[in-house]
Amino acid sequence: LMSHGVPIYRTNQCAGEFVITFPRAYHSGFNQGFNFAEAVNFCTVDWLPLGRQCVEHYRLLNRYCVFSHDEMICRMAAKAETLDVVVASTVEKDMAIMIEDEKTLREAVHKLGVTESERMNLEVLPDDERQCIKCKTTCYMSAVYCSCNPDLLACLYHVEELCTCPIYQYKMGYRYTVDELYPMMNALKLRAESYNEWAFNVSEALEAKVNNKKSMYLLYFLHCS
Repeated sequence: LMSHGVPIYRTNQCAGEFVITFPRAYHSGFNQGFNFAEAVNFCTVDWLPLGRQCVEHYRLLNRYCVFSHDEMICRMAAKAETLDVVVASTVEKDMAIMIEDEKTLREAVHKLGVTESERMNLEVLPDDERQCIKCKTTCYMSAVYCSCNPDLLACLYHVEELCTCPIYQYKMGYRYTVDELYPMMNALKLRAESYNEWAFNVSEALEAKVNNKKSMYLLYFLHCS
């Protein structure tokens, strides 16, 4: 790796210490004796675009994902009103990309001959049972399967890799219709915009001239918002 210009670092983790692996970094390690350790997957909001890039890169490598990025985005969108406004704004941008990609893929799959579809809650399956047969990505938004072996799934990028049966026999399972996704994204947008409106009103109240002072009711409302 070093001969190809990849920077390599080492560390010695002691009891009570945390080691953070940043996006696009890989790690390996070993225990120097008996040990009890725990690994946690987390991300800051500015890592979301890198997460989507990672999913696309893993698809090319036929490598499974640690968790479904799309599932995380949809779960956050489902509780948009509870999100931090900066998080809501970032999730909205990522979800817009997800929706357009999904819409394009479903149209392409339909043109291939997959005309039957049904709602499918893929998240109830263990991750290793909802992987694409080709690229190993974790299916969430949609997947294609065949009656010859319903346990095998293919993501919409690899429909033609599923089996040797005619494609018109395949069926597509989907978590949400495209029409259901847009209101979820709009909820994120409204959450992000609510902060912009609040910030504008606060700025206006603080900068108000003597002859244009805001009412105590409005100031109290802004304080409690």
